[in-house]
Amino acid sequence: MTRTPFVPEELPLKQERIDQLLYIRELIDANKKVAQYQVLLENSKIPSQLLLNPVMLHEAVQSTKIEGTQVTLDEVLEVEAQSRKNNKDIQEVLNYYHTLREGMDKLAFLPLSTRLFKSMHTTLMSNEVRGGNRSPGEYRRIQNFIGPEGCTLETATYIPPAPHLVDQYMSNLEIYINDPKDDLDELIRVAIIHAQFETIHPFLDGNGRIGRILIPLYLFNKKVIDYPNFFLSEALEKDKHKYYRFLNDTRYKGDWDQWIKFFLEAVIIQANKNIRLINDVNKLYEHDLNVAQSLINSSNVKKLIDAIFQKPIFTVHSICSTAELSEVTCRRYLSILEAERIIFSDGKQRSKTYYYYNLLDKLR
Repeated sequence: MTRTPFVPEELPLKQERIDQLLYIRELIDANKKVAQYQVLLENSKIPSQLLLNPVMLHEAVQSTKIEGTQVTLDEVLEVEAQSRKNNKDIQEVLNYYHTLREGMDKLAFLPLSTRLFKSMHTTLMSNEVRGGNRSPGEYRRIQNFIGPEGCTLETATYIPPAPHLVDQYMSNLEIYINDPKDDLDELIRVAIIHAQFETIHPFLDGNGRIGRILIPLYLFNKKVIDYPNFFLSEALEKDKHKYYRFLNDTRYKGDWDQWIKFFLEAVIIQANKNIRLINDVNKLYEHDLNVAQSLINSSNVKKLIDAIFQKPIFTVHSICSTAELSEVTCRRYLSILEAERIIFSDGKQRSKTYYYYNLLDKLR
């Protein structure tokens, strides 16, 4: 029997599709945890933008890992510091990072819309990465399908909507994102939006990554979070087979409650992890800044520590630029910090690379 493309429901979902009582406890807990994380960020000793760079890179690593790309955070940070040669796997992670930043920046003047999705997709597929020749920045005009490597249309686990329907479904999704006509909580809405985007699968490649970037952008856009820095890829990657199965069950079984409950549980897991991270990093920042200031009698040392928190793997050249300090001053400060084992280097005479393991251990 010939398998046919799936025909999704348009949004908003019919009322009978969702029974919030089945996960009311998870919904309350998820909202409470996200709010707690926001309060912690607001009252953090460390300026929230300092951690944004390494946390976003960590998200990029986790999200591309779901797609099968095996790269470590250290490797990506080494390429950023120009102490390691780039390759296509690392470039995929960097593309994701730049796509995430682009989405954040463009939300200032663009709604969550087809225009924004296509622009982000162009960035995601740039620099000759896998899929870079598969219509970057354009919705698909041919049929695609999803399944294990080597599968065919007949053996695929999911066949997205026919290409001539993609514009219609994306237009419906865009309307729902910006003007929903239901009374659902925003965390439930974003679970539905992510699932619907993955169901439509509007691009030939990169749908999972764009769909996961959509989660923090949506929550930021709706003022659930104060900065688009709540990432779910790590929690989803941990249970990725469940993630894919439950997404598929929304399609072929119409089981949205199972998916939403799973999504809210992922929010709780990630929020708890974020709360621990902020608490741990606050203590680390306060401790290591105090130690550095006791070793180096200059107000400039705070600039250096702030820069190291943004780039925990670095060279002298990359860190003095971030810290806005002279190279001579940076070298002197770094030699003192290295002697006290606050930072470590690879020991090279030329183009030495430094590692701030105190922070890296908490991010990994």
